[in-house]
Amino acid sequence: ANDGNRRGGNWGAGGSWNDATSGSWPDWLQADFGASRSVAEIDVFTVQDAYTNPLEPTQAMTFSQYGITDFEVQYWTGSIWQTVPGGSVTGNNKVWRSFTFPPVTTSRVRVLVVNAMGGYSRITELEAYSTADQGTPAPAPRRRPSLPAMWFCTPAPPAT
Repeated sequence: ANDGNRRGGNWGAGGSWNDATSGSWPDWLQADFGASRSVAEIDVFTVQDAYTNPLEPTQAMTFSQYGITDFEVQYWTGSIWQTVPGGSVTGNNKVWRSFTFPPVTTSRVRVLVVNAMGGYSRITELEAYSTADQGTPAPAPRRRPSLPAMWFCTPAPPAT
């Protein structure tokens, strides 16, 4: 989930992430930057219905079969996980969700999934930026994440 592939084109072959505990939540995907960084935008991409032949996602693209529906986008304060402003989502049906907020200094971010369709939490890409995008996002990737990161998934590696 950190290879720049927002489509999740290699689903089932290491191109994306899902948890290994069907029907059991919470699950999370966490990114550790290795140092404190300023973060002002986090983008979350979940799996498309047509995962075997995915399109480049847009913010208008929806899913109805496999995406994450209820989740929180969080950052580490140094002692607790804090949800970013506007980062608590219920009833999601969007493949791409973008969260912009006043910059926070953190060494880690995560997506805490509390419900998803199809029994598993599935994320195709997680991106963090030091500045929020000021324009309308384009359907093609507008930039690569500007923060160096080591990405971790928890619980166990994906079972597909």
